[in-house]
Parts: sequence; structure tokens; C-alpha cells
Amino acid sequence: LHKATTHRHASQAAIDAGKAVTVLTYLHGTKEAEDAIDQLNAEGYDCDLVELTCLKPFDADTIRASLQRTHKVCILDESTRSGGVGATMSALVAETMFDELDAPVSRLCMEDAPVPYATEMERAMVKRAADLVEGVKAMC
Repeated sequence: LHKATTHRHASQAAIDAGKAVTVLTYLHGTKEAEDAIDQLNAEGYDCDLVELTCLKPFDADTIRASLQRTHKVCILDESTRSGGVGATMSALVAETMFDELDAPVSRLCMEDAPVPYATEMERAMVKRAADLVEGVKAMC
């Protein structure tokens, strides 16, 4: 109970090459991250995929263990940049695990605007697997 779930561990080859990132996400972001894994692998990148099932209490142990392997974190978030879940995760990682980071925390989230009702417009705002692939590549 209250533990994050690690769905995937990055390969040691990707870690050694500096092309591995810890991906923190939740809910729909988990499916999007899983959809991105094949493309990441095809381009020589990999990730530790950590699904946050609870924010409070924050499972720092699981996240720290992953960061000790990858030293980079990308947060795939369904909420907006300001005041969203990703902002909280980013702050907690930066405040409590700063020494594990080799790069700034990356947040892939919606911009600060209302979420449109129309499905096509919503798809354009919410970050997807392709956004995660580009975010991971930019970090490495």
C-alpha cells in the first residue's frame, strides 16, 4: 500500500551510455510511457518506468533507488504546469534527492490553460508517448 510500482528497469547498457532516464507518471501517463518504450529502445534510449500510485505518502525510496541508477528524471504529467501533480513531484525530487540528479528535472505537462472539451483539442494539449520520447532524448 502507498508504494510506487516500477513497471520497467532500464537496461544496463543504456545506463552505462548515459541514455537512461527515470520516468515518473501516473494514471493515463503510464500507458503513454509504455507506448513510448519500443521507440526509445529503437533509438538507443531506455527508462525506469515508475508509476506513482500515491503522492502522500510520497514513495521516496522507490524513486531514489531508480535515480541512483539513471541520475535523470522526466515527469509525464496530465495536469497543468502550475500547481499540478508534476510540480509537486518535481519539488519533492529536487528538495530530497538533488544529489542524485545529473540534469534538471524535466516536466512534460499541459500548459496553463483550461483543458478543452473537444477530444481532438484535448489530445493536442495532453502530453503523449511521442512527447515523452522527445523529452527523454533531450535529457540525454
